[in-house]
Amino acid sequence: MANGTGGTRHSWRTRAARVLLALCALTALFATATVPARAAVDTAPQAAYLADRLRENPVHVTDQLPREVPRSTARDFAEVAERTGVPTYVLVLPSLSGAEPGLLDAVHARLGRDGLYVLLDESRVTDAVAYGVDAPADDASTVALYELPYDVGPLRRFERFAEVVAQGDAKAAARAEAAREKYDDGAEPANAYIGSTDRSEQSAFTGVLLVVVPLLILVLVPYVRRWWLRLSQAPQPKGAKLTKQGKQNKQAKGPVVPKASRALCWSVAVLALASAVAIVVAAPRVYGQTRSSWSPPPRAFELNARLDRVVQGLAEDPVYADPESPRVLDAAQLDRLQSRIGAFARSEGGGPVFVSLVPQLMEDESGGDEAAFAAAIHDKLGEDGVYVVADPLNGSIDVFNYGLRLDGYSLAFELPESITVGDANAVEADDHLMGSRLAALMSVLDKTERSDEPMTADSPYPVTDAVREDELPPLFGPDFWSALFPGVLVAGAVFGVVAALLGIVGRVVRRRKPKPAV
Repeated sequence: MANGTGGTRHSWRTRAARVLLALCALTALFATATVPARAAVDTAPQAAYLADRLRENPVHVTDQLPREVPRSTARDFAEVAERTGVPTYVLVLPSLSGAEPGLLDAVHARLGRDGLYVLLDESRVTDAVAYGVDAPADDASTVALYELPYDVGPLRRFERFAEVVAQGDAKAAARAEAAREKYDDGAEPANAYIGSTDRSEQSAFTGVLLVVVPLLILVLVPYVRRWWLRLSQAPQPKGAKLTKQGKQNKQAKGPVVPKASRALCWSVAVLALASAVAIVVAAPRVYGQTRSSWSPPPRAFELNARLDRVVQGLAEDPVYADPESPRVLDAAQLDRLQSRIGAFARSEGGGPVFVSLVPQLMEDESGGDEAAFAAAIHDKLGEDGVYVVADPLNGSIDVFNYGLRLDGYSLAFELPESITVGDANAVEADDHLMGSRLAALMSVLDKTERSDEPMTADSPYPVTDAVREDELPPLFGPDFWSALFPGVLVAGAVFGVVAALLGIVGRVVRRRKPKPAV
């Protein structure tokens, strides 16, 4: 009986536990069904690629930021890295490319070398970790962030970072604390560079100054001389007065001021001319900046480096995934997309499809213009087809038709936003649901109306000249010349104010002087 009762109790407890587990499972299933899933991106291929680059060279500068960080600056970063006093490995990547946590850990594990690993983007040090070496990486990052203006660029920040690392733990910690306190008090460093608006103001001020100063010298010096001579001479008595020639003057209204000598006139003219020359010579020294950024002008090979590697990849495979960015397509999604592309190429009115999973950045060779990027890839590849530009960092998808018999209007303006931008789930997902959205795009291409004649996307707008975009307008440019006439008005206004003040002073002084006897 006892055994039977114990068995019954054990069975009851087992059933209760199973019911409880079932309820927990249903709760978990309901929660996962109501909350959008965040698909994780695969950073292993990115880490492996970057580790291979560091194995070749301890400094890797991306080819995706030629407008801001040209690859030729790698030598400068390498020279700075030697100042840290420890083995230093440097990665310069677009900001979102290195946003995944643990990227440096993964790169270090792949590379298998101890040292100081530093990750920078187009403006600052984004991460730094010391593996097996003594280096105050966190404090150095803090100092580099707070002690310098935001626009100094990554190389200057890395220089400050290396300087602090070389000082050791104690000094680095004290310096970081001081930098934090100063920043918290609102003492932010002033900008290191000016923009075109600032240059316009400098040019206008120089133009006004060039007119005002010489003009005031020419008119104020004689005027002040006459005012002073009248003020210093005694008042004339009322009544008639004979001149040296014996002629009778009319009733005198004030003292007679002799004319300025020829030497004085020439001195005033020379002084005015000298002031104008001094302004012309000194202005370019005072306003000596010629660029609005620290970045050196990129060279042709730097502007073509990324385009060339994308074209080389597309020549071998219709889908090119940027190796410096996290992977947003897994192997199964990639296989299905390649299969769909092949089927579309064999369909009636279809053709090749080239998918570039490459970031579109303001600092890249195309200035972040997807149309310009697609046009450049098409020109270099030399093959007509549908060119798809899919950004793995922000999730956008743009489509351009070059030479296929497809309705270009629908591709340019009628693609659903769920494909081009993505819905709320795509925005939340780490991989932007790129696999399903590209699959949906292929379905749209299959159903796109065929045209009688091949169609081509409109030519993109001209891209800003990457070599000259950071050049400031000349100081003696249009704003300078347009400020000359306002300078005349300013000089007239200043002269009027000075004359009025001198008149008031003269009246006050004369009233206080005793009148001469008649």
